[in-house]
Amino acid sequence: MKYLNSAISILGVFSFLSLLAFYGALHDIWHDYASSEVWAHAGQPLPEWYATVNRCPLEWGVVQVGFLFVLAFHVLFFVRIIKSQSAPAPKPTLN
Repeated sequence: MKYLNSAISILGVFSFLSLLAFYGALHDIWHDYASSEVWAHAGQPLPEWYATVNRCPLEWGVVQVGFLFVLAFHVLFFVRIIKSQSAPAPKPTLN
């Protein structure tokens, strides 16, 4: 249980930092990314240079890695809840 609590504490910090990274990455994607559907809707062909420059691979990578931290944190957190509910109650001691 000690290792589980340590892992949850560490992943909790990474999970919170992931939320901040999500904001930054998704903000960049919102302002920089325009899919080929947007170009088609505007009646413009997709420029050759656009396909390699403006796909936001770093930002999407941050979102993917951050999601793994958030997922791992929540899985371990729920495992701890289930383990603590199924553990027998400590026996009272007489002093």
